[in-house]
Amino acid sequence: KDDYVFPEELHKKMKEFPALKIAFEALTPGRQKGYLLHFAEAKQAKTRETRIEKAMPKILSGKGLTDCTCGLSHKMPGCDGTHKYKK
Repeated sequence: KDDYVFPEELHKKMKEFPALKIAFEALTPGRQKGYLLHFAEAKQAKTRETRIEKAMPKILSGKGLTDCTCGLSHKMPGCDGTHKYKK
């Protein structure tokens, strides 16, 4: 298994929200890698915290970083954007 930088801010959030740790560990290795790379590329701790907070709903719902949430497509680049208008 490849080792990726696991940001300290993510460890803190997982201690604060145990459900986040469970949900993150349930993600596929590729989805975990995508999130870890996204979080780690931020240079400032505040930016990493913000990225983690924004990603929490998707992680908790079992979605990857680029997975669409509208249900009409599998990946956001192919999404038509209707998920923004669904209620």
